[in-house]
Amino acid sequence: MLQRAVRFSLADLVTSGAAGLLLVAGVASGVPEAAPGPFARVAVAFVLPFALAAVRGRRPLPGSPLAAVAEFGPIFPLLLVFDNLGPFILATTAVDRDPLLVAADRLLFLGSDPTRLLEPFARPLLLDVLTVCYALYYFHPVVLGALLWRDDLRERTPGARFPAFAFAMLLTFYVSYAGYFLVPAIGPRFTVGHAGPLPRATVARLIDGTLDRLETNRRNCFPSGHTMVTVAVLVEAARRSRKTFLAFLPFAAGLLAATVVGRYHYVVDVLAGLVLTFVVLGAARALARKVPQDPDGTVLATTR
Repeated sequence: MLQRAVRFSLADLVTSGAAGLLLVAGVASGVPEAAPGPFARVAVAFVLPFALAAVRGRRPLPGSPLAAVAEFGPIFPLLLVFDNLGPFILATTAVDRDPLLVAADRLLFLGSDPTRLLEPFARPLLLDVLTVCYALYYFHPVVLGALLWRDDLRERTPGARFPAFAFAMLLTFYVSYAGYFLVPAIGPRFTVGHAGPLPRATVARLIDGTLDRLETNRRNCFPSGHTMVTVAVLVEAARRSRKTFLAFLPFAAGLLAATVVGRYHYVVDVLAGLVLTFVVLGAARALARKVPQDPDGTVLATTR
C-alpha cells in the first residue's frame, strides 16, 4: 500500500512560495552575480520547507520532537529570508522613498516631524524599557505559538489551532517584507534632522548595537513589520483568552511606542502596518477555512 511521503502544510507552502518569488526576482535583477552568498541562503530557505514536509510525512506522534521540528521549523527559513533581503532590495529598487514618508508624516502632524515632537519625552529609563520591548519582536509569535501548540496537545486536538496560527504569522511576515520592495526606506533615524542623538542608557545602547550588527537590511521601514506581527499576535492572543491578551498587551504597547519614540519608523509605517495586519489576518483565516487540512495541518501530500 502506498504511504504518503511528503506532507506540506500551509506554512510550508507560503514559506517556499515567498522564497521562490524572491529567487525569481533575484535572478531577474542579477543578484546571483552581485551577491552569491545571500542568494544561496535564500535558496536554502526555499528548500527547507520540503525537508520539513518530509518530516511530517513520517507522521510523527503529536508532541514528539519530530513533530515540533515540522511545526516550528518554518522559523528558520523565515530568518534566512529576512537576513538576506538587503541585496535583493538594492538590486530591484533604485530610489529610497523616505522623502515621501517624511512628507506624509508632516501632513499628518501639521508640518512637524513626530519623532522631533517626541524628543522632550525621550528619557534614558523610558528608552531602555521601550528598546527592550522592541527587541522582543520575534519572541511574541513564538511564545503564543508554543501556547497554542500545547493547547492542541492538552485537548487532544492536534492541528485545531496551531497550523492556522503559524500560517497567519508567516503570511504577515512575508507581506511586510514585500512592502520593503515596494516602498524602500531607511527610517527617520537617518533622514530627519533631530536636535541630537537619543539619550540611550546602557541597555538601549547594547540592544541597538546588537540589532544593527544582526540586521543587514536597512530598508525595512514600510510597512512596520514590528507593528504587523505584534498586532497580529494580540488579535490571536485575544482569540485564545482574555488573560493571554492582557499578558501580551504591555509588551506590545511598549513595542508600538518604541517604533516612533526610538526613531525606527515613521508614523505612516505604523498606520500602514495596522491596516495591513487586519487585511492579512482576514485573508489567512479565509484561506485556512477554505483549504481542507488533515489534523496535522497537511494540505498537500505526495506518495511514494
